[in-house]
Amino acid sequence: MRFRKSEGLTESEAILAGLCERSFLALYTYPNLFKQPGKELVDLMVVFRSDILLFSDKSCAYPDTGDPLLDWRRWFARAIGKSAHQVRQAERWLRSQPGMIFLDPAASAPLPIGLPPPASVKVHRICVATGAADRCRRETGQPMLGIDLTVTDAEAPLRVGTVSEAGGFLQVFDAEVLELVLTELDTISDFVAYLDAKAALAAGGQFKGAPTEADLLAYYLHHGRTFPAATGDFVLQHNLWRQVAAQPAFIEGRRLNREHRTWDRLIEYITRQFLAGQLEFGNELTMDDYERVVRIMAGESRFYRQILSQSIEERAARDAGEWIGSLLPSEHPDIQYVLLIGPGASRDDYAEYRAHRSRELVLRCHAAKSARPAARYIVGIGVDAAAQRGSSEDLVYLDTAGWTEDDMARANAIRGDLGYFVEGSMVVQPRNVEEYPGAGR
Repeated sequence: MRFRKSEGLTESEAILAGLCERSFLALYTYPNLFKQPGKELVDLMVVFRSDILLFSDKSCAYPDTGDPLLDWRRWFARAIGKSAHQVRQAERWLRSQPGMIFLDPAASAPLPIGLPPPASVKVHRICVATGAADRCRRETGQPMLGIDLTVTDAEAPLRVGTVSEAGGFLQVFDAEVLELVLTELDTISDFVAYLDAKAALAAGGQFKGAPTEADLLAYYLHHGRTFPAATGDFVLQHNLWRQVAAQPAFIEGRRLNREHRTWDRLIEYITRQFLAGQLEFGNELTMDDYERVVRIMAGESRFYRQILSQSIEERAARDAGEWIGSLLPSEHPDIQYVLLIGPGASRDDYAEYRAHRSRELVLRCHAAKSARPAARYIVGIGVDAAAQRGSSEDLVYLDTAGWTEDDMARANAIRGDLGYFVEGSMVVQPRNVEEYPGAGR
C-alpha cells in the first residue's frame, strides 16, 4: 500500500470514517490525523479541490438529573462545545502549518494528498454529536436535534443555533441525521453544495429554524437542491421529510441513484488498484498525478453520475461485436468524457487487443478535443462489452490548457482522417432526464 491510515479509534469514529469513505472515496477521506507526536489534529478530514471538511466526533451519554436545562448544558458542553473547540484549533493549525499534518500518532507519515493553496482554502466546520437521540425522541418524538437560529450555545434544550466557540458557522449533525444526509448527498459535490447553501441560508437572517435537519434537507431537495428566496422570517413545518420522502417521484429518483453506480464502481476499483500498486499500467504515477484524474470524475454530482452510469451500461450491453465510441456529458463545461467500448478478445489475443484499445482511446480523446474545443479536460474511459469474459479498464487524461496551434492541428487531423466525432456521421443521443422523474423539476 502507498500509505496506511486510521479506520477510526472509537466505534463512533469508525462509523463516521465508513460513511465518509462511502460518500467521498478513500483517496479524499482521512480519519484521526495528528499535528505532532501524540497530539491529534481532528477526528476526520476530507480534502477535495479547495474544500476541506473538518469533522469532530463526540459521543457522550446524555445526563438525566431531573433538570432538563442542566442536562442539556452539560451534554452541550461535552459534545458540541468541545467539538467546536477542536475544529477551531484544527482550522488554525491547517492554515498556519499545512505541511505538518500526519496519518499516525508518531507524526512520521505525512498526509499523502496535496492541500489547496492557503489563499483558496475553504474550510467547512462539522460537529458530529452523538448521545442525545433517546432524549430527543422522548421530548419531541424525533431522534434528532432541532435547528433554532434564534439561540446561542446551550440556551434552549435540544435545539442548536449559533455555537460561539466555533469561531464561525458550525454544521452540527447528530449521528442519525448525518447518515441520512450522506445517503441522500453521497458525493463530495452534493454534500459541499448543501453545506454552502445551508451556511448562506443561515447568514441571510430570515430562516429561523426547523424541527430537525431532516426537514431542512427535505426542503432543500424538494426545491431542486436550493433554498428559495424568502419574503420574510420563516421556520419549516414538522414532518416535512416524511412528506417529501413519500412522493413517488422522489422514491423513483432514489431508486435510480441506487441502481446506477457504474461510475462510482469504476472510480473506486481503479483507485484501490492504484493505492495497492496493482495497476497493469500507471503504478509509477505520483499521488498528485493520479489524483488529478480522479478529481475530474469524482467531481460529478450524483445525478450526473447516474446519467454517466446509465450511458456506459447501455452501450456496454450491446452485443454488436464492434467498437463503440461515444462522447459523454459532464455537468462542467470544461470537461469532456470519451467512452470506448471494445468487443473483447480471447485470452491468447487479449494483450494485443488491449494495446489496440488503448491506442484507439488516445486517438479518440484527441478527436474529442477537436470536436469540443471549449473543453479543457478530456478524460477517456476504455472498457469491454458486458458480455465478454474477463475485462479491463483504461483511463486517459488530457489537460489541454497548454496546447499550441500545432497540437490542435494534429487533433483536427486525427478527427478528419479517422472520422471520429465528425458532424454528419456522429449520432447524437440527447438525454432529457429528471433527477426525480415526474416531479417537473
